[in-house]
Amino acid sequence: MKEYNLFTQKLFEQGYTFEHYPNYARMPNPVCDRKLFDIMGGFRYENWYQNQKVYSTGCGLLCRGSDFSNGYMSYMGIDWKPENNNPVISCPYKKEQCTLRSPLLDHVEGGGICKISQCDCHEVDVPYEYEHSRDRVWDERHKRIREEYEELKRQKKGHVCYWQTSYNEWTEQWEQRYDPLECVRMCMNTGGTCDLKHTPISKKRGNVFYDVKITRTRRDGTLFDGQQEISIQKGCRLLETGKSMTICENIVRYGRKQIISHEHMKYHSEMFVYGWKVEVLNIRAERRESRDLLQDLQDIREGITIVHASDQEKRNKELKKQNRAKQKEKRERRLEQKIVQNGWDSTEPFSLDYHHALKWFGQEKIEALERRHQKYLEEERNKPQQMSLFEFM
Repeated sequence: MKEYNLFTQKLFEQGYTFEHYPNYARMPNPVCDRKLFDIMGGFRYENWYQNQKVYSTGCGLLCRGSDFSNGYMSYMGIDWKPENNNPVISCPYKKEQCTLRSPLLDHVEGGGICKISQCDCHEVDVPYEYEHSRDRVWDERHKRIREEYEELKRQKKGHVCYWQTSYNEWTEQWEQRYDPLECVRMCMNTGGTCDLKHTPISKKRGNVFYDVKITRTRRDGTLFDGQQEISIQKGCRLLETGKSMTICENIVRYGRKQIISHEHMKYHSEMFVYGWKVEVLNIRAERRESRDLLQDLQDIREGITIVHASDQEKRNKELKKQNRAKQKEKRERRLEQKIVQNGWDSTEPFSLDYHHALKWFGQEKIEALERRHQKYLEEERNKPQQMSLFEFM
């Protein structure tokens, strides 16, 4: 059994029970028995009751009860939650060490460029005031960060893209980078001017294509065991949809390592277990896939298996289409057999079979199936019956 939270302990001390509790308390789960109640640590606050509470950090910043409505943290064997009068909130000052918070929380820090330090809060009997709140500190911090971004733009003479910059909370400085794949996801200047380079972004759309060469050694126990096999998949597309040719050309120029890493991750198991060698060749930006027939013939003469990604994709789509058609045909046959054996009246109105029959067959075919049903019933009635010995006794 888990120890009850302070709120539940207080209610039990006041004479309330699992079956009888006040309207400002609720079960920890909509479907809750006594066992689950014990496991989850007791009652929770009703939202309206928690939202009217005011909490304070160790340094005196006020928080509203609604700030803690999205779950709670469990750390070091403690549930940090309003019901225990110790909910945590991200420190607006980003202090790594602070004597005003619980010592246990000095070890809870974020990673990467984000700096997250948790502060435990406690309920106070004072009204909420924005001037003394955590919200005011957050707003002032965000305002300062935005001003620093505007200063960075002035220093770079406008050569700054918001999507290519990030604020490092450990150094408290804006950092600028250039990742053309980020432009694929975020850039909205197609046909206009790049914020970072101040160069035009073409309206012409294209994609990034490349070839993947795989070298592997056969391990099948046949006469060809140990022989090397080489295959090249040509015309692999990097982007799902076409993007500006300017962005595609920049990916070819600056994003080669990411493309190679992407393919190596794709074949990571084969490379690690079977020793495959995976190479990315001929990275290029094109409006549409181009093919070099002479090079394909030369590769085939050298014993290399050539597969074009677009052809493989078409074959896969055609196979999927054929499989879907076969599955649909099987479902139609099953439904036909069901109607012939049980009759159309056995199909409940607005059921799935009812809708499928109207959609697939139409009224005329349904009437034909009903006539087959009547014929099936007649055949069943006229079928000779096997009599048992007990009927003669």
